[in-house]
Amino acid sequence: MLGALLAFVVSAPARSLAQTAPPQEVTVNFLTEGEPDTLDPNRASLANAAAGAVIRQVFEPLLRFDANLVPQPAAAESYEVSSDGLTYTFHLRRDGRWSDGQAVTAAQFAYSWNRLLDPALHADYAPLFASAGITSTAALDDLTFQVRVSQPFGALPDLAALWMAVPLRPDVVSNDPDGWATNPDTLVGNGPFQLTEWLHQDHLTLVPNPQYTAHLGWPKPVLTKITVLMNTDADADYVAYGQNQRGWALVPDAEINHVLNDPSLAAESRQYSTLTTFWLQMNVAHAGLSNVLLRRALSKAIDRVALVRDLAAGVSVPTTSLIPPGMPGFQDGLGHELGFDPAGARALLAQADPPPDPLAYAFPETPADRRRAEYLQAQWRSNLGLDVQLSGLTQDAYQQALTSGDYDLAFGGWNADYPDPRDWFNTAFGCTAPYNTVGYCNAGFDQILARADMATSLADRLPLYAQAQTLLLQDVPVAPLFVRGRLVLIKPWIQSTDGASLVLTPLDDYPGSLFLDKVQILPH
Repeated sequence: MLGALLAFVVSAPARSLAQTAPPQEVTVNFLTEGEPDTLDPNRASLANAAAGAVIRQVFEPLLRFDANLVPQPAAAESYEVSSDGLTYTFHLRRDGRWSDGQAVTAAQFAYSWNRLLDPALHADYAPLFASAGITSTAALDDLTFQVRVSQPFGALPDLAALWMAVPLRPDVVSNDPDGWATNPDTLVGNGPFQLTEWLHQDHLTLVPNPQYTAHLGWPKPVLTKITVLMNTDADADYVAYGQNQRGWALVPDAEINHVLNDPSLAAESRQYSTLTTFWLQMNVAHAGLSNVLLRRALSKAIDRVALVRDLAAGVSVPTTSLIPPGMPGFQDGLGHELGFDPAGARALLAQADPPPDPLAYAFPETPADRRRAEYLQAQWRSNLGLDVQLSGLTQDAYQQALTSGDYDLAFGGWNADYPDPRDWFNTAFGCTAPYNTVGYCNAGFDQILARADMATSLADRLPLYAQAQTLLLQDVPVAPLFVRGRLVLIKPWIQSTDGASLVLTPLDDYPGSLFLDKVQILPH
């Protein structure tokens, strides 16, 4: 059918093509967490990380991840690493331009990276870059940007591909430090699109950046208008898709079975996993949970297959390992000894010292979180004979409990900031890790990570990260439960500009957001 359609288009007169070409306009609901406070790349909030899906359209970093999640030249046409692994030198393209026509310079990258790392900014994502051991950034000339680190940091190209590390204009920021990134008139970017409208509590409008040129593997956008909704109601998106008001949309959990059992909808659906692992978080600093046998017993008492089937709509993937599929370092079957085994769980509990007080499971008080909490409570009662108390909290109180360590058990997880194991281990589990909320500290684990950090090549670092992950699963500060799965509906007329299907990657902030500049709409 598609071949016949393309043959018709090729043979049609030019006038017919002009009459039948569909508008290259889409409506997407990238901002599912609601309206962001700002689109300032350096100051974007962890609480509304979905803003990154918009920021990456307006700004272009030094490198960009390709469909295989490998950093490729973007604003920089090339880069090299010194033989000692301490200096990264990026060479910018000569044709890089801001949406107002000014040239993109290395000094603007240096300004942005230094601003992000400035403690006075209190940037949520600063720890990602601080952990790299960056000692200096400098513009050697207009087109040469250099980063120095205190010791080899092999994941630096991944950091250079992140949306919070894009260039910024000092003149624009200094004129209105707090408001420049909330106003379409002053949000000047160097990416494929530019912001032309911000209707608060409703939508943003993006159009092609007229100054953006095709380069390397990155084309000029085909889409002429993108309406970015800030709708937190996934059901509304699903309904709008059925009314042809969306080119693609995430399927709400409650509708997944309906979609998969409907031949027409199932043909338009695609299922994939993100780089997100959810786990049972165990505060090892609390009495009772310092006993590794008890932590292992709690893990082995959980039927992950039933959890995914009944509470994660069947599209997520049960797991006992931390690193998810689709990311370097994933090992299928790792941690299998933590999997569902009621008899083994009871045997471990019999060897463990019983906790001095009943354990409590903290969770944010939402219907989905309560269902999960009640499921886990029933698992521990049925398979271990343990009565775990449930502690439902407001979202703010829950986050505060995790940050302060004032909890026993909780539901946690990690979503990859970039596709490298270092983002997981050094950031969330090291003794001085900035996001360590489980009280875990193992000198041997940190020593393995330190050795991995000394290697620049990913191939050299992966065996060490495998050792670190094995040790972490033996210590069980967290019990991995499942990798987040998603089901997406995509209209058949939404395609990539190369004729392939819409590109979905495990790193997308929202399905399709990583390569929105490669989306086209076919006649339909």
